Amino acid sequence: MKRTVLLMSCLLILQTGNMIAGNVNDESRRNTVNEVRVSAVPETQALTSSWVEAFRLDNPEAGINMVAGDESESADISIISDRTPGFDSKRDYWKIVVGRDVLVPVMDASDPYLESVLERGISPAEYASILTSDGKYSWGTMPGTGNRITVSAVIPEDDAALNAISAFAGIDPAMVRAVRFSAGDEIAAMDRKPGTIVFCRLADISTGTGTDFINGIIVIPVDINGNGRSDYFEQFYESYESFTRGVYIGKFPKSLCSNIYAVAPSVPAAGAPTEFVSYILADGQRLIASSGFTALAQGEGAARREALATASTAVIAGNEKPVFKAWLWVLAIITAVSAVAWMIYRLTRAGASEEEPLLIRIPTAFSPKSLVTPAGILYDRGHAWSFREKDGTVKVGIDDFLQHLTGSITRINMKVAGDKISKGEHLMSIVQNGKKLDIHSPVSGTIIGRNELLTYDTTILHSSPYDNGWVYSVEPDNWENESRLMSAAGKYAEFLREEFSRIKDFLAGMPGVNEARLACVVLQDGGELREGLLEEFGPEIWEEFQMRFIDSHM
Repeated sequence: MKRTVLLMSCLLILQTGNMIAGNVNDESRRNTVNEVRVSAVPETQALTSSWVEAFRLDNPEAGINMVAGDESESADISIISDRTPGFDSKRDYWKIVVGRDVLVPVMDASDPYLESVLERGISPAEYASILTSDGKYSWGTMPGTGNRITVSAVIPEDDAALNAISAFAGIDPAMVRAVRFSAGDEIAAMDRKPGTIVFCRLADISTGTGTDFINGIIVIPVDINGNGRSDYFEQFYESYESFTRGVYIGKFPKSLCSNIYAVAPSVPAAGAPTEFVSYILADGQRLIASSGFTALAQGEGAARREALATASTAVIAGNEKPVFKAWLWVLAIITAVSAVAWMIYRLTRAGASEEEPLLIRIPTAFSPKSLVTPAGILYDRGHAWSFREKDGTVKVGIDDFLQHLTGSITRINMKVAGDKISKGEHLMSIVQNGKKLDIHSPVSGTIIGRNELLTYDTTILHSSPYDNGWVYSVEPDNWENESRLMSAAGKYAEFLREEFSRIKDFLAGMPGVNEARLACVVLQDGGELREGLLEEFGPEIWEEFQMRFIDSHM
């Protein structure tokens, strides 16, 4: 009887939810906004104007207009900086990063003193001495040699740059003795004399497309922890792409980075407001460099667009009341049905004495001992596995280690039957609320089938990663050779123990991960890791995990 009542209740709730959802969707379509008002602050005015004009050309049917500064409160979306006066007052506003303003210390590539700092970097404390030295700090001071040539520092003349550089060095702006230069004179500043360090904007030493450094200029590494050497987490200066990724994930000093935000009182409405922000995060990035700012790191725009899409699905354009009212009805019906079901259950169970057990959910943890590595399966160091069936086809999936780390997966982006795959190339993506990891293929061949169950039940990856949680069935092209590059269960278990230690080092070494936050994911009993620890972190940490624990093994 109890099951019958519960079944009838669930069916009634589902039917009611479907009817209301249909009405809400109809209301959403009727209320989609096709106009957007945009405002900017003085420092972002030129950039915002270029975005608005380009969006208008690409979307002539959308009504988009800039509003003057005194009307900015009426704007649907504002483009501002985190250094804009009053930014903190918008703490409760919806906001998304759309670009950056980054200050970097650089030297001429031909400078004879450059080599002495490239391997060790210069610490914030050393920059404090350089910026306040009155010409008394020499190139022999840092490496401990007898060189008496003075280290010269040159910085931009604007106060925003002065304040940022002073905060980075931990000194009062009034103490700075560095020479100041006007915008556009960055290259001339480096030609002053050998041994000159210039702080300038990243955009000013980037190519016109904003995708590479201009020739002849080198960014000086920052020795963040001041230990006189370049540690692993400080090694991201070798290319423009790796540098901007390092900025994105927080490796570069935050005091030298200013974020440009799209800000709104609430999540932008469906239609023109959302489409405009989505445009900024995609095609609009190519306009950033010409306005003196730095575009988002590679892949960052796509991740933020996905987060925007997720946030926007719950908003009815121009009017959120239908959604609110609809869910009030749903809650009321659920409450009423639950009350009736409870009364019926109590009546039918009258006189029964047995008690149902109380289930207590205990937070879980995992260690190398709890990881499963079945024999007979071959493992790839990019955390994918392969198993050859009797008919010669190969099943492919992700390993137990990875599913323990990610926590719940909201979606799996899969290829389709007939697609060709190559070892080491992109195979699939596992997604968690806009954050994702890209998995590389352990084999080459043709996909002949995929696990359709995963399209609507991703929990199978966690409950049965090596059985029901398989992802593809593949007709291999080069199994005999490629299988030799994979590991059997025993050897892979040893590798996972090493990965486990590296995960702890990874968490402890990440900038911004303090002891309190580390304690949330590393349990004190034997240093076990909390199940689904990556759920605790944002997309920038997922990007770094991708680079260190998946891409590095390819």
